[in-house]
Amino acid sequence: MSEQDNISPLGGGKKNLSDEKLMAYMAGKLSAAEQHEVEQWLAEEGMESDALEGLHGQDHDDTKHTINRLNHNLRQTLHNKKRKRRPANNNYTSWIAIVIILMLAVLAYLVIRKAI
Repeated sequence: MSEQDNISPLGGGKKNLSDEKLMAYMAGKLSAAEQHEVEQWLAEEGMESDALEGLHGQDHDDTKHTINRLNHNLRQTLHNKKRKRRPANNNYTSWIAIVIILMLAVLAYLVIRKAI
């Protein structure tokens, strides 16, 4: 998964950590400085910290599968919610009604003008 595939936090301007870095943190494979950076980020982020806590109880492969499945489902939901444009169909009944109304308006104008 690339850095672009990560879902950015709602704050937008906040730094977003990659999935790989979070997985390495959970596996204990980060240096002390990187581990401190991740812990500092988690201290600032409430929801991400809770989510990571929940993932600690799972196996590494299960965690990766769960993250990928959640990202896929989220992208699919967002894609399906995009507004779909309906093609403009020619509704002849509407056009006929408009023409009849215009003709009645012109006829009414002529009748009123002749009466005056």
